[in-house]
Amino acid sequence: MADPDTLAQVQDAAGHLGDAEFLELLRWHRAVAGLPELDWSAGGAYRRGVAELADDRACELLRDVRRVARDPRRHRHGADGKPLFRGGCTLADRRRQR
Repeated sequence: MADPDTLAQVQDAAGHLGDAEFLELLRWHRAVAGLPELDWSAGGAYRRGVAELADDRACELLRDVRRVARDPRRHRHGADGKPLFRGGCTLADRRRQR
């Protein structure tokens, strides 16, 4: 279970993101932790979703939420860990071609 202080920090940082971005990150971290899917339309689901994470995973979520809030385009590298792929190559491939 996540530390209440960490939970409060995640909640504060998530206020700078839209619901869709935060939910994407939260769902990814829950999947990595092996936690079941929640009914996200239920009241308090986001808070419960974070609270069920282990403290180290909640800290990683906090770091990712802050990173997205600072630079949303940079984070699109993907919560799924896959590089952004457009036009037949990744951004790293396009930089190497120059």
